[in-house]
Amino acid sequence: VGHDTLTCQILCAKFVRHGFHNCVGGCDGCIDMSNGDNAGLDVTIDALEPVVEMFEHYGVTRADIWVLAALEASVWSQESSDLNDVESGTVDYPFAMNWIGRPNCEDLYVPSECVDEDCSAERGPHRDLPGPDLNTHELLDYFETNFDFDSRDTVAIMGAHKLGELARENSGFDGPVGWTANNQLLTNGYYGELIGGESAADDFETLMNAGSWTMAHVDNEADGYSTSDRWQWERGITDEKMFVMLNSDVAIVRDLSDDGSGNSYIGEDGEVAGCLFKCKRDNGEGCALPRCPHAESTWDIAVEYRFDNDTWMTDFEDAFVRMLEWGEYDTSARCISPPCTLASVARRNLRTHKS
Repeated sequence: VGHDTLTCQILCAKFVRHGFHNCVGGCDGCIDMSNGDNAGLDVTIDALEPVVEMFEHYGVTRADIWVLAALEASVWSQESSDLNDVESGTVDYPFAMNWIGRPNCEDLYVPSECVDEDCSAERGPHRDLPGPDLNTHELLDYFETNFDFDSRDTVAIMGAHKLGELARENSGFDGPVGWTANNQLLTNGYYGELIGGESAADDFETLMNAGSWTMAHVDNEADGYSTSDRWQWERGITDEKMFVMLNSDVAIVRDLSDDGSGNSYIGEDGEVAGCLFKCKRDNGEGCALPRCPHAESTWDIAVEYRFDNDTWMTDFEDAFVRMLEWGEYDTSARCISPPCTLASVARRNLRTHKS
């Protein structure tokens, strides 16, 4: 698809998203495009199709190509990356492709196991993707259940939202400039939007004093969009441009699970009406609503990443590579000289009903 800055500006964030959606349930080269949560990924499927056709007869599968695209996008989104760095192997975080030979969903499942009985690039099995309105506990549970991630892995992987934007026609959220500034550059800047202060040594109240995020309603029906109406957190850059966070983003620094009466702060429609992200008084008191409590189980991790880009990049690379190796195959064997081919015995034993 091309190694150049313009191509990366257009596609890199989409490839990273594509990699995640492909690997929920196992990296099998299939994404159900009838599921609205996958809206917009037809762009990356189409972009990669000629690459798949070019290389699949060498034993590199569609699932492999999709994973490689996500890894390469992570490399090309780094601040120091250029073609010479990548080709010489001197990029700071290489996001290595360790394995090839991932089976595609049509090699894993019978048609009745796939949406519309169609096991293909644009259908495959139904996968439950994480919703935008998860609280801290739900977010951690999702990534533990689906990827065997611990809290640190989960907070690290959320930093991928440094890249890209949110389109109303796809998700219903209105974020044309994305979550952060420089949304084509992979850094720890995501955490800087959620944690205040100048140093990890700052006191708690200073760290809690992050951006002035407020809830805003996105009325998609009134504006002619087919997507559902949404509630999102916004922070103004100008009168017309806003950074955006979802409840699932805020969940790594604010615990929205219990408002003190046994109910979630997050309403059924996604609105958080019972607390504020930030009370502008120093001690978080004296505002019309209380400040949302901090997320104890993830707070310290988010603070660490806010002030240490190298630590976050190292942890993100580790978590993302493991995510992109998730599937019904065996990667336990040592790979001395990557990329290694998945063992044939593991592939024979994937699905006995396919034999």
